[in-house]
Amino acid sequence: MKVGLVGPTYQQRSLPFNAQRSVNLFPVLDQMGKEVASLYSVPGKSLFATAGSGPVRGEFSSANGRAFAVSGTNFYEISASGSASVLGPVETSSGPVTIAENDTQLVICDGQKLYRLTYATSDFDKIVSAGLPSSVGMVAYSDGYFLATENNSGRFYVSALRDGDTWAALDFATAESSPDPLKSIVAAVGQVVLHGTRSTEIWTNTGDSSFPFRRISGAKMEVGILSPYSSLDIDNSFMWVGRDRYGQGIVYKAQGFSPARVSNEAIESIIQTASDPEGIVSYAYQQEGHVFYILTGGGLPTSLAYDLTTQQWHERAYLNGDGVFELDLGAAHMFAFDKHLVGDRRNGNIYELSMDTHADGGDEELCRERVYTHLSDEGKRIRFNALELGFETGVGLQGESDPVVSLSMSKDGARTWTDCGTASIGAVGEYKTKVQFRRLGIAEQMTFKIRITDRVKVAITGSYLT
Repeated sequence: MKVGLVGPTYQQRSLPFNAQRSVNLFPVLDQMGKEVASLYSVPGKSLFATAGSGPVRGEFSSANGRAFAVSGTNFYEISASGSASVLGPVETSSGPVTIAENDTQLVICDGQKLYRLTYATSDFDKIVSAGLPSSVGMVAYSDGYFLATENNSGRFYVSALRDGDTWAALDFATAESSPDPLKSIVAAVGQVVLHGTRSTEIWTNTGDSSFPFRRISGAKMEVGILSPYSSLDIDNSFMWVGRDRYGQGIVYKAQGFSPARVSNEAIESIIQTASDPEGIVSYAYQQEGHVFYILTGGGLPTSLAYDLTTQQWHERAYLNGDGVFELDLGAAHMFAFDKHLVGDRRNGNIYELSMDTHADGGDEELCRERVYTHLSDEGKRIRFNALELGFETGVGLQGESDPVVSLSMSKDGARTWTDCGTASIGAVGEYKTKVQFRRLGIAEQMTFKIRITDRVKVAITGSYLT
């Protein structure tokens, strides 16, 4: 009998109903695009650069080919060879940053102040302008103008044309369709997205000499934002973790001027467990035909990843020294030097993401885990004779001569687990290896969990139970 080994994360609040998880494994659809056919390992991380002591608060790849990162209290330039050079300090020491650029300048907001880098000279300074508010929350760029939000208000300010150093005191506007405070600003699809706590407005450049931006008539959503740093432009749209007058914690993707829910009950339940949901941040990247939107931080138990290509969720996680999954190491992303580079949430390390790397951050294990959906037959006792797993076998790499997969089983709805040992997934060249576990016992219900920590390629296609 074929059983459902492959699938997304869908762990409900009540484990006996559904406990399935895909941790560091992402679902891939069959060629018809209708069903999940396999699970692939997420990319591993190898050290590329170290920018101070960290944590890495933001990264940015400029249009002119340069790469930058804010780590701790310093702003760094990262070279193609992996060296990191300090360009100057920022005043705050924690929290995410926002970064935007025009063709001559880069502007950073550390959650309180703005800073400017001049590309031609690499001159880096705090922006001092009487036209800026005393506390700036975020920065964005659209149609020749830098835009900055004022903390704890509904206002956003606009710079002079193509000049991040110059701000006029009267060049501001207010997100006014609802009385909620402005929490986030994002430039997306040639427009400006303003998120309040309960509403979202879309503004556009009208070319008006008095103030260049105006709200598009009818472009208002009755959904605001829960996590200000979760909103980003992606896939010719934008995504965010929402909040409205009725509740919070739903992930949306804009469809025109309407919010479309992309999260499910299980993902929303995980978001609800976050100890600091307003601190959740996001980043996105595209690799091998898959576009991933990643939510991390804010007290989430693990990082949550949505694959826009398959419309499936999975988890990304770091296996700590206690053998417990926690947030993935990656807290920020940029694509620079033809590499996907992610910054460490704990320190100043910047890693290269690669499908050919099977470790997590250097010498640490990249643990891949799949928990099945529950198996039962209307309360009848079932004898589980053997379980055969569909693996790409014979792909032992990076010194793993005979990689193995471990199996655990639960007879009480995934509350407690029994170790069933390990099985070989084939040394290099052993392509006909059968991955089997036998004599698994008798039970009214059964849940299986597999885990692979060896540094090998992992591709799982299914399982058969007798």
